[in-house]
Amino acid sequence: MTFVSMILSVVIIGGLILYMRSQQSGDAAARQEGGSPDHFTPDPAEQKKVLDPEFVRNHWAEIQAMMKVGGAGMKNALIEADKLLDYVMIARGFGGEDMGGRLKLNGNKFSDLNGVWSAHKLRNQYAHDVHVDVVPREVERAIAQLGQGIRDLGVPV
Repeated sequence: MTFVSMILSVVIIGGLILYMRSQQSGDAAARQEGGSPDHFTPDPAEQKKVLDPEFVRNHWAEIQAMMKVGGAGMKNALIEADKLLDYVMIARGFGGEDMGGRLKLNGNKFSDLNGVWSAHKLRNQYAHDVHVDVVPREVERAIAQLGQGIRDLGVPV
């Protein structure tokens, strides 16, 4: 009976490993084909990536929907809007190690750099401080500023 249990365990573990690998390769293939995982995280190593305006429009629509789900949805919407602007900056070839660096090096590209910085700082507050309460008007304004930043870079949202 112990031998059968061991064989069964090996088969189950092997199946789980194969399943996990297929999921990872599926996500990678979706990114290469211009698709997206549920939440996009820009990869600075892919700075020569071609900008996909349809992805930006679709993701912006998802962000707008998130804003209607209450405080947690608004927080997530702000984080995603910030990441979307970073994706556009990377795709436009902006240098810099992170979004802050890209903003410092390319601030002249934005009609309201202070607004974009303010939105990015609010995003950082929400992402790193669990004691910050969501203020809907603040989040709406910050998301609008990030959206304007995306439009300033020539991508309609």
